[in-house]
Amino acid sequence: MEILDQLNSCNNLCSDFSYSIVPTVLLPLAFLSTGITVVATFIAGLFGIKLKAEGPKKLLEVLLKPKILISAMIFNVLIYGGMEAYQYLKHGPVPLFVQDFMNRDIKYTRGPIDVDPENFFWQQIVPEGVFASGTVVEDELFVGTKEGNLFVLDLNTGAIKNKIYFGKFLSPTPVYFKGYLYFGEGLHASHHMRVYKFDPKAKKVVGSFETKGHTEILPVIKTIAGKDLLFQAAGGDGLYAIDPASMKQVWHFDGGHMDAFVHIDGENLYIASGVPKEDAGKEIPYAYKLNALTGKLIWREGLPLSSWYGPVMARDKICFIQGELEGRPDLGGIECLNSIGQRVSNIQVDSPVIGKPLVFDDLLVFNDFDGRVYAWNSVTSKLEWKYESDKKKIGYNYSSIKYNGEKLIFVNRLGKISYLSLNDGSLLKAKRFSEGEKPENIFADTLILDKGHIVFGMKGSIKYFKN
Repeated sequence: MEILDQLNSCNNLCSDFSYSIVPTVLLPLAFLSTGITVVATFIAGLFGIKLKAEGPKKLLEVLLKPKILISAMIFNVLIYGGMEAYQYLKHGPVPLFVQDFMNRDIKYTRGPIDVDPENFFWQQIVPEGVFASGTVVEDELFVGTKEGNLFVLDLNTGAIKNKIYFGKFLSPTPVYFKGYLYFGEGLHASHHMRVYKFDPKAKKVVGSFETKGHTEILPVIKTIAGKDLLFQAAGGDGLYAIDPASMKQVWHFDGGHMDAFVHIDGENLYIASGVPKEDAGKEIPYAYKLNALTGKLIWREGLPLSSWYGPVMARDKICFIQGELEGRPDLGGIECLNSIGQRVSNIQVDSPVIGKPLVFDDLLVFNDFDGRVYAWNSVTSKLEWKYESDKKKIGYNYSSIKYNGEKLIFVNRLGKISYLSLNDGSLLKAKRFSEGEKPENIFADTLILDKGHIVFGMKGSIKYFKN
């Protein structure tokens, strides 16, 4: 997903500039000559002096000498190379020794904020924006920020306990597996981003795997035929299978730009690709079925639109969300294929589908880019109901709809929390995450817990609501 572009256009949260210098010497020298002539003539005119043309001419002759030309060209190349090197380092990984140095002291203490006990368990504000949902491990909430820090909160009180530095946008939700947290980093422009293995008790990194791309989507970890495997999409670097114990590569699949997580069904793996704006018109997106143990391709099928989030299984069908974040903001949907890659059903909506659909037998409940929620029967292709969280197209909804066992919970980008009936999509109640003319943007998925649900904001607000 082109997250960085969306954040820039939507929230002014990040900045990303690209520089270029025309490696030409004659054109700058021509401008320089003209400028010198104009300035010299102007100054001479102030004193009533008529400037001879030979002065600027001789200066230009000096500037056009081979030694000067070569020096100027080398100077141009050095400036251009320096700016390119800066951009490369800016979007690259933070060295591990720098992380270790910064994490010599990870204590960060901030007490809970007084709240209305009838509506909240607690609320807290971390000093940085939260893009993805957090993960709970033994009464501690671990949540990453766009500034590249991992915060640890007490789940019972909301107090902040620790701040661990990584230095790059912690864009995915941490995944807990066999005593460790696993998560990636980076954005679309990032390269050589890592997947980290993190000990939540010791509060430190105990292993990592470096890709050539970005790891902005959450990993999927499964035990298949007695073997633990971590599957991580890495943008333009494709898909990796990694041993979560050793953090060593098992296999690598190059299938285009992959920002979606995988779906595992037995020994079968399903994933889809997307086409970033720089490759529009040159590539097409595909749906893939691979052998999860070996990475061997079983089939691939072209898709009408990019799939920027993971697929879901509805009975015996694998269903891929559809939608371009650039170029076709008025088109999206879901494509369902059977086990041999044939299309069996689909739905088209007038906005890209973002987030992970919920599956209730044949019924898929999903939300789109503009804050609408749909319930669609994947067998009959009938749209059962539709809910609009806002009357206008609000855009940039990345938060997936959730279900707490009793009702659907959907938070749109502007912070409207809607509680819906699964049966007919009717609005049971609604509330606002924040008030004011400029409400706090919400991009993270809501975290569903037994007693309530936690919502995360891009200004750092974290609120633990009661059900």
